[in-house]
Amino acid sequence: MKLPLNKIKKLQEELERHPLLNDEIIKDIDGLRLFMEHHVFAVWDFMCLLKSLQHHICPSGEIWIPRQKIRSGSARLINEIVLGEETDIDIDKVNSISHHDLYCQAMLEVGADANLIEEWVRSVEINGFRSSAENCIVPTASLEFMEKTFSFIDTGEPHVIAAAFCFGRETVIPKMFTSLTKKLELSKFDCPKFYYYLQRHIEIDNDKHGPASLALVEDLCDHDPVHIHEAEQAALISLKARIKLWDDISFLIQNKLHQYIHN
Repeated sequence: MKLPLNKIKKLQEELERHPLLNDEIIKDIDGLRLFMEHHVFAVWDFMCLLKSLQHHICPSGEIWIPRQKIRSGSARLINEIVLGEETDIDIDKVNSISHHDLYCQAMLEVGADANLIEEWVRSVEINGFRSSAENCIVPTASLEFMEKTFSFIDTGEPHVIAAAFCFGRETVIPKMFTSLTKKLELSKFDCPKFYYYLQRHIEIDNDKHGPASLALVEDLCDHDPVHIHEAEQAALISLKARIKLWDDISFLIQNKLHQYIHN
């Protein structure tokens, strides 16, 4: 029994057609900056989703213990994805860099404000997610999106986390970023780091990580009808959360608002 994809594909198609990446919403550098200042939090919580999934599939500590129940196929898939996301080849083709750090560098390149994400990372390192969500200045739209992400993480269920990771992130990113690249008519000469970031995701996620993440969900569901249903629901919720994030960012850009809240 495989995961039913009809409802998931409909939401993915809706996301692909979203005006934020296809219409005249991001018209100039100011719009791009505002987009990046919100989207960077989704870049950060993507890594939380990924590392949480890795922890459940192949937990690590100071002492390594062989796991009889470990799913070797899933372990290899998740470790390969982490390798690419956490230590990809940098733009100089020599050093390595996480996609999060590359995105933050790209923000500085286009003049976007990276202070909030830096403050956020410092806070969560010390205080954890929940406390930071209550006490840090975070864009409202981004905070709501992150809270949805952590609702998947908090289930502690690998098949649920994998479904949110696969369908809400990996399998939709290539088309989203292809649209953004075309929409902005970006080249590697305009803003090389952001262009490189987009191209790496289009290349890696489309050819490797997308198919690997789908195989991961299927492996973790293991033909269990309950797991399959829960994975489908997580996929649908994660896609709706992304659509809402795009709706909120579109509204802010169109009204030229930098809407933050202090919780």
